Amino acid sequence: MNCKPSNGRVDINGPKTTDLFQMYDKIPVNQCATFRNPTEGLWDNTDLSNTFFSQANITIIQNGIRAGVYKKSNGQFVISDQDGDTLKIIMRSTFLQNAANQPTHVQEQVEQLNKIVLDYAIHQVYSEAIGYHKYLIDASTMYKPMDPPILAQNNDKQLELKPWF
Repeated sequence: MNCKPSNGRVDINGPKTTDLFQMYDKIPVNQCATFRNPTEGLWDNTDLSNTFFSQANITIIQNGIRAGVYKKSNGQFVISDQDGDTLKIIMRSTFLQNAANQPTHVQEQVEQLNKIVLDYAIHQVYSEAIGYHKYLIDASTMYKPMDPPILAQNNDKQLELKPWF
């Protein structure tokens, strides 16, 4: 990382430890909406839906996203758990579009659905992390205006005005 002093709007080289608390959002992060019955009004609860939308499976997907982004970035980005509500929306969409809903082989179906969710979410989170990192770099360095034009004195020729009327 860059060790020269920052001259931009944001200092990404490291804030003072006394200012760290001021950077945190005051809204509690771990309060998600409940998602007890994601298929309500569409389908009845099945073993597949109960297993796929269980808290244990959501934790597996969160860890998979974290590991996938870390691996895709070659160790550059270590992310925390993603927003639970957004993840549940992705899971519900994936379930409604791709669930086989077979009463047997529930674990294999859950693994297949998890793979689809992870393929989508890892790419999205990785792209957002790259964009945010580039934003921080741009915001922490001051722009450099273009140099004013210079008059070169090498073999200057002036166009002669020739009236053609």
